[in-house]
Amino acid sequence: MLIVNGRVAIRNMKASEEDFSLLYKWLNDERVLRYIEGPSATFTYDQITRKYGPRARGEHYVTPCMIECDQITVGYLQFYPLQADDIVAYGARPNLPQFGMDIFIGEPEYWNQGVGTTAVRSIIHYLFTKKSAADIYIEPQTANTRAIHSYEKCGFTKVKVLPEHEWFDGVYVDNQLMRISRETMIGHRLS
Repeated sequence: MLIVNGRVAIRNMKASEEDFSLLYKWLNDERVLRYIEGPSATFTYDQITRKYGPRARGEHYVTPCMIECDQITVGYLQFYPLQADDIVAYGARPNLPQFGMDIFIGEPEYWNQGVGTTAVRSIIHYLFTKKSAADIYIEPQTANTRAIHSYEKCGFTKVKVLPEHEWFDGVYVDNQLMRISRETMIGHRLS
């Protein structure tokens, strides 16, 4: 396990049929796709393995993780060092370690139970203490007010809107860029 925080654990994704099958299930569930990709999106098993296989094998800069609650895999989280184009677009501090992250809970019965919030708080703590991150960024869609509020509870603050930043269900939508810095973490409880 990468992180254990009470009932919630975060582990590295494995390049295994089990993990690929879970992503395939979640990324073809219209309830989940309402928040990521778009309800009309579909993914083949082959697309899943081609995208996430290199990540799970450590051949890509993105670190993919699976979220567990009570030892049941319920979601996906990834973190990554910001790339040069993101550093410029975000206005990030270029000479310090900057990370981005993404998360979704793929099992709807685990929504609204604090699993995502606990996972976000846990990965924030991990990135600041184990990866020496100076800042961590996340960019939910502006329409996803539930996610924005959850990230604010974890200490993220709004930076700016990224107009027409993400392809979602056939159109480009705006994203709310949010950041938490190491300095902010010192004053914010991460449990």
